[in-house]
Amino acid sequence: MKNPLSPFGTFVVSVTFFLVASHFLLKYADGARFWLQQELAPVTAESHTILQEMLGTHYIVTSASKLHFSSSPYYFTPFDAVYTWRKMTETTSYQACAPRSSSCVPLVVFDPFTNGAAGFEFSAEMMKQGYPNGNVYYCIGGELAIGAEAIKKVEFSNRQVTMFTFLTPRGDYMVLGLPEKQLEKWRGRCS
Repeated sequence: MKNPLSPFGTFVVSVTFFLVASHFLLKYADGARFWLQQELAPVTAESHTILQEMLGTHYIVTSASKLHFSSSPYYFTPFDAVYTWRKMTETTSYQACAPRSSSCVPLVVFDPFTNGAAGFEFSAEMMKQGYPNGNVYYCIGGELAIGAEAIKKVEFSNRQVTMFTFLTPRGDYMVLGLPEKQLEKWRGRCS
């Protein structure tokens, strides 16, 4: 049977099929995407523990706001994802979303300390001295954190969501969109 397409047409159809297939594979094959992400993205062990506790096992990590949004966050192609994860080695801040979240909510943003753990140690010392300054201890996935006692409500993606900020010895986290009940269950020191 003769191929009805010209060589160029066959090439275009093949490339289109490959890109569409890889897009859906990357969007819905959480395990494979997560494994590749863990190999390439510079996520610290502490961040991995916290992100997994807050967002679930196969969270999606990116720098700044690189993710594309529709019903859930995703990368267009494996090349887009790999390029982003490799470029993340040049920056230290990143954000993560739950894999099938609506417009990347819940969202966790991590910004590491440049001066070591001085900010965390200062907050811990103030709490020991009896000056909590509105902060309490949290234990998130076994990691000790100091965060605001009051959980704020903010406007994000055209809806009201919770906003929670906390410090660990390694950095500063901001969490948008987790239910207050879930945030409350982490309140207290790690045993």
